[in-house]
Amino acid sequence: MIQIDSPQAPPKLSQPSLPQAVRFFSSKQKKILIVSTAVFFIILILSSVAFYVWLTSFKKSLVDFNISGPTQIFAGEPGTFVVSYWNNTKQILQDASLTVRFPQDAVIDDSKTIQRFDLGSIGIGGGGKQIVEVALIGPDKSIQKLEATLSYKPQNTASNFENETNKEVAINGSALSVDLKIPETILPNTRNTYVIYYKNNTDKVFKNVSIEMTYPDGFSLVSSDRTPAKGNNNWGLGDLNPNEEGDISILGILKNMQSANFEVAIGVVENGKFYKFSQNSSQIGLVAPPLELGISVNQSALAVNSGENLQFKIHYKNDAGIALSDVILKATLSGLMYDFSTLRTDGNFNGADGTITWNGGNWADFKNLQPNASGDVEFQISVKARHVVRTFRDKNFLLQVMAEMETPTVPSSLMTKSLSVMADLAIKVNTKMELKTAGYYFDTTIKNSGPLPPKVDQTTTYTIHWQLTNFSNDVDGAAIKAVLPEGVSWLNKKAGAGAATLEYNDRTNELTWNVGKSTAGTGVLLDAYEVIFQVSLTPSINKAGMVVPILGESTLIGKDAFTGNNITVISPALRTDLPDDPGVGIMKSRVQP
Repeated sequence: MIQIDSPQAPPKLSQPSLPQAVRFFSSKQKKILIVSTAVFFIILILSSVAFYVWLTSFKKSLVDFNISGPTQIFAGEPGTFVVSYWNNTKQILQDASLTVRFPQDAVIDDSKTIQRFDLGSIGIGGGGKQIVEVALIGPDKSIQKLEATLSYKPQNTASNFENETNKEVAINGSALSVDLKIPETILPNTRNTYVIYYKNNTDKVFKNVSIEMTYPDGFSLVSSDRTPAKGNNNWGLGDLNPNEEGDISILGILKNMQSANFEVAIGVVENGKFYKFSQNSSQIGLVAPPLELGISVNQSALAVNSGENLQFKIHYKNDAGIALSDVILKATLSGLMYDFSTLRTDGNFNGADGTITWNGGNWADFKNLQPNASGDVEFQISVKARHVVRTFRDKNFLLQVMAEMETPTVPSSLMTKSLSVMADLAIKVNTKMELKTAGYYFDTTIKNSGPLPPKVDQTTTYTIHWQLTNFSNDVDGAAIKAVLPEGVSWLNKKAGAGAATLEYNDRTNELTWNVGKSTAGTGVLLDAYEVIFQVSLTPSINKAGMVVPILGESTLIGKDAFTGNNITVISPALRTDLPDDPGVGIMKSRVQP
């Protein structure tokens, strides 16, 4: 029997180690393997960093910030706007603040066009709203812009961030409207009526509504059916209810010019400021005046003195191209300083209203004034000799003449019921200043000594008073000067209200009292302004038996603040006879040997 051995299992081989495996790679393969491993680890590290930055970075775009509200509004109409902010980031927003900026002319409760709000911290997912009330103002169809800025510091960052937003709002008309109606034909130097129409176009109540008018040069307001609140061109309407409307009629005179422009505005007054909601302008062209009228006085004097006689002349001319019948010319005189007892005129005078009237009955030309005919009427009147100063309001006196010429005859080209023309003249009255120089030996303010009557080569002292009176106008730059005569010396003793501004120049022997401003009513309603000083007289032998001067002529100068005229007043020299001192007299005035 043949025995066959069974085959043996193959030997079991062990797994080689990495270093052993590497021994089987070529040099090039080894380099590739090392580089690939390094790149893998670098990519792994960068990916981890990027993931961390992604987790911790701040995105301000996730902070929602906007302004909501109306897109169009009436000018001046209060509007409500909401500024919203929401934190959709993963960080708390610290030290947050909101700044809202309004247009310059916006009407806000506190009048501040920039408002700031401290919001503190805004939590994750948190936010809020800020409601602002504002009335925007601007021309119709204009765009007004509200702007807002949200400032904050994210919790995990060192930087501050800002988000900005804005809201554009269109102005569509005005909450308050105003218009000016003017006559179809306006004649220069005549009374014309102008009507201001106003309306509240909303369902809201507006408080402190005001209308302001801007007149052209040469316009004079005669009257208004509503008393102006300020000056002659501002009317306060108070509260204007929803859809309320009304009008104001004014009567005025526009002097001769080719054209003129009136402007009228309506708005509200807040904290003393006038906010214009709406305004309108009207351009006016004047027709050629069919009548001429002018007033002159004493060859066009602009300022006159108390007691002065005034010669007025009113010149007229018919430029209408047709004869004018039943012409009447009136001149109304107004002013406290007119002395009506001195009036001389060919016209009829009505003392109740100060009016002189010329008509066909006392002036033949006015029965039928022919084309191009001209002439003059005259009257005389004096200024009162003494200023009428009873209260502190009695100052800056004016003498006024208002002349009006009227006829029912109207050229067919003019759409008026009658034809009239006006002229006016205002004359300023200069103030009157008085300077009294008084001397005393027996004086209670500054005591005197020495022989009386004075004696040769012996010294006698005297006290001198300068007293200043000013009636009706303030005077600027007032000063009084005088020179001490031979034998008279300055003792530097002075008293009275003006003592501080009294100076002596020993090189020229001149005294100067720098009064400065002199108030109207000084010496009339107030005490006279006074300075008191002492001088000494030592007469020489050649003065024996004579009454000698102790103060030279005193001269007051100044400028009338109302009329602009220079003022000069002279007070005579003061001598030893001292007329104001009853204890002296002529018997004690002559120098004794």
